[in-house]
Amino acid sequence: MNFLTWGGNVSGGFLRSHVVQEKRSDIAYNIELAQLADRLGVEGILYPVRYVGRIGGSASDSGQLDPLSIISAMAMKTEKVHLLAAILPGFIHPVTLAKAGATLDVISNGRFHINLVSGWFKAEQEAFGIEWIQHADRYRRSEEYLQVVKGLWTKDNFHFDGDFYKINGGTLSPKPIQKPYPAIYQGGNSEESQRIAAANSDIYFMNGAPVEELIEQIEAVRGFTNKRTVKYAVAAYVIARETEEEAQREYAHILEQADEAAIEQFKKSKETKGMWKNAKEINDFVANNEGFRVGLIGSYEQVVEKIKALEAIGIEKILIAFRHPLQELPVFYEQVVPRVNSFALNTK
Repeated sequence: MNFLTWGGNVSGGFLRSHVVQEKRSDIAYNIELAQLADRLGVEGILYPVRYVGRIGGSASDSGQLDPLSIISAMAMKTEKVHLLAAILPGFIHPVTLAKAGATLDVISNGRFHINLVSGWFKAEQEAFGIEWIQHADRYRRSEEYLQVVKGLWTKDNFHFDGDFYKINGGTLSPKPIQKPYPAIYQGGNSEESQRIAAANSDIYFMNGAPVEELIEQIEAVRGFTNKRTVKYAVAAYVIARETEEEAQREYAHILEQADEAAIEQFKKSKETKGMWKNAKEINDFVANNEGFRVGLIGSYEQVVEKIKALEAIGIEKILIAFRHPLQELPVFYEQVVPRVNSFALNTK
């Protein structure tokens, strides 16, 4: 199993709760986090994209740092960890993304990736004059977006005639270091997102969910792939402690302090079909991307067993979030990761 974690470029933390948590988003904190991930062997860091508020959509005084820009800085401070930028197609043209992405791949010596998010935050886009188009059209645009980016990354004199983008013999140089191109992650749990991921993306990113729901999503994507290989990743919030009792106490404390106003604001702001469709209770919304629904809460051994269950259904990557990343990541890599990977080595 490979693990990724969240970058801290958006302030406010990853819990919609009033508990004490890491909320910093400044450059110094991001360098410290990226260098820690580099030393530990974390596969990648995903830098989210927000133009309004924080992850949950609430107001935040510290704001948001652009993921592409911060990746440029982090690439110079790290050596191994992969750097993923979340991309909203409505805000950045695919030619611009292809050029910036190729440059970042060169700067990072082949460590740049994108996570395409078609967009669920209507008010954010309208605030900046971005036309809000219907769900099906957003995903048609996303498909064209990926086709243009990949075409410019792999071909010279590239032509494309779509409904949203037209390229008339464009050539970008240099091309990315990674061949055929930097891996593309894609989020979204609707049928439209599954079809597009099956045809265009390399890793399909799912919101947190119980194993049964994840199996359904994986099988749906596999049904659309036509023998094309797609890998699967899931977002999860981790509370791993020495004992189950300690982990459950912390979980209960986080839920007791749930920020109900932020949760209600988030519910009103999202415009989605697939993501969060099975989220019913308040605890489903406290952790970003439904992270608590995966269930990585318990003793170290219990968390290991739950990760094994995810691996058994075909998930190869987990995007992990913590209340205090600088303190909890090293413990996770000391107490959990070796047991997961030693199990994998012993059974292959």
